[in-house]
Order: sequence, then structure tokens, then C-alpha cells
Amino acid sequence: MSPPPDSPVDEPGSSHRGMIPRDELPFLPQIKWRFWAPVLVVLVGFPLLWNLKRDREARRLRERLLREHTALTATLGPDYRAVRQFIEASAFAAVGPYAGDLRDPNLTLEGIVRESVLYGRVRVHEVHSPAEIAASIRHRYPDQLCACLGVEPLLARELFDKGAFLLPSFVDAVRGASSTERLHALREDLIFRLRRDTPLLVNHLRRRYFILAVDEAHASIDGPTRVFIYDLPARRVVLRARGQGTDLRVIPFQMVGLPSPPPRAHPFTGESVSGHDCSVANTARTVLGIAPMGMLHAPDLPMPVADAGNADVATVSDAHP
Repeated sequence: MSPPPDSPVDEPGSSHRGMIPRDELPFLPQIKWRFWAPVLVVLVGFPLLWNLKRDREARRLRERLLREHTALTATLGPDYRAVRQFIEASAFAAVGPYAGDLRDPNLTLEGIVRESVLYGRVRVHEVHSPAEIAASIRHRYPDQLCACLGVEPLLARELFDKGAFLLPSFVDAVRGASSTERLHALREDLIFRLRRDTPLLVNHLRRRYFILAVDEAHASIDGPTRVFIYDLPARRVVLRARGQGTDLRVIPFQMVGLPSPPPRAHPFTGESVSGHDCSVANTARTVLGIAPMGMLHAPDLPMPVADAGNADVATVSDAHP
């Protein structure tokens, strides 16, 4: 019997100390680099080339959309931003300390009611900076002020909502979009808004007067309300009034022959949105030098009718905020 082979001797500097060299193991497969090297290049290079192509396409779309936005909003955009900035600055000043009643001598009620006006309403506790004006104007509260003044309102919240694509934030969204899908969506949104909202924005921006109501309490009927009227082309306030909202009472009336309304959950107390807002509107009329609307020496409110099924009695109800 032949003796076992000697164990391999590690030579100084050997990279496989204690191991059999790979070249001496013929049963291991040999790596065919001539085949795998191109495959690895394709697997690594294709995603890189694809991403470079998408980045170039996104950059091209982004530049195109920015040029289109600049061209399509060149006329409308500056006017919109100027009016919106004036509304926000004026409303922020209006929620501060009240500066007293004011009336421009050239302002008349006939001039106000001749055409529709831009109208917004805010509440003092909701506004701490000009950036919060838009959110407060967008809130929807029960409101009868314009009806009591006899003016037709165009809501400022529509101007704020519909004109968002004219603000720098839209341009920032385009510049921050990194995918072609997002850029295509922004372009479709721009075209859609231009077609749908441009007539409304132009109509709102053509208004001469902007009426702003400022409620000092958390609910309008719980405290005074200020009324401001601004001349938009002149960029100045032309009327400033402040009413307590307690100088007028809405009285239920009887109409014979009409079906009676459903019974009220709570007795009619006179503290209603209509009563408050019409009282504030009368204060604005007084500042304008016009006699307030209403009936002097009105009788006290009748007691709630126990029988709500009486067909000859109809009461007027108001929703509380």
C-alpha cells in the first residue's frame, strides 16, 4: 500500500493558504467571461440609459409646460395676482383693531347695487397672518348680509379656488415634477382650467367693489360684525362700518291660505342670521347716509304657538351658524 500524499505546503505570499488552488480542481466550471461580460453590461447599462432618456423627456416636457404657462397666463395672471394680494392684505388689516367708521363722499348705495360685487367673509379668530385669509374666506357660513344690502354677490372664494393655477405655487409644482406622467397631468390640468375657469375669473376681476364682512365672534350672531367696501381699481377702502347686529328683529308674519310649516325645534327668539346681518346692513346704510330699512316701534314677538298644525300661520325660520 502506497503512503498517503503529503498535505500541500503553504508557500510564503500565497493567496490561498491552506486551500487547494482553483486551477487544480478541474471539476469546477470555468466562468466564460466573453459571454457574461456583455450580459452584465446590458443589465446594468439598460436601466441607466432608460433613466437618462426619461430624464431628458421630463426636462423637455417641463420646459415646454413652463413656456406654455407663461404664454397662456401672461394677460390674466398679473391682474389676478394683484387683486388677490390686495384682498389678502386688506382683509388682514381689517381683522386688526377697528379704526372707526369711514365713508368716501363719492360712494353711493346706487353705485354699489348697480352691478354685482365681489364678496367675502372672514372671522377674526381664524386669521393670524395674510396666508390664512384664503382659508377663512373659503369657509361657508349662513350669510344674509348681501341680501339685506340689496347687492348681488360674486363669491371671493370662487376667485381664490379657480385661480390657483395662476399662482407661483403651480410653477413650483411643475419645476418639482420629476416624472413625465406628473408633467402630462399638470399640463392637462392647466388646459382644463384655462378653458373652464377663465370666463369666471375675468368676470370676477372686472368687479369695481369688493365687500368684506368681518365677524368679531366665533359665530356671527354672537358679536359685532364689521363691513368694509373697497374700490378695487383704486385699491382703497371707501366704506367702513361696524354693527352690533342687535338693532333689528325679524318678526314672524301670517299668510292666509298657505300650508303651515313644520313645527320649530326651538322657539323663535329673534337671534337669527337674518336679524343679525340685516341689522349690520342697516348700520352700513346709516354710514352711507341712508335711512335704515325696517319698521319703527315694532311689537314684541308673539309667544310660540302651541298648535303647529294651524294652516293659517307661517313662521320664518333661520339656520344658526
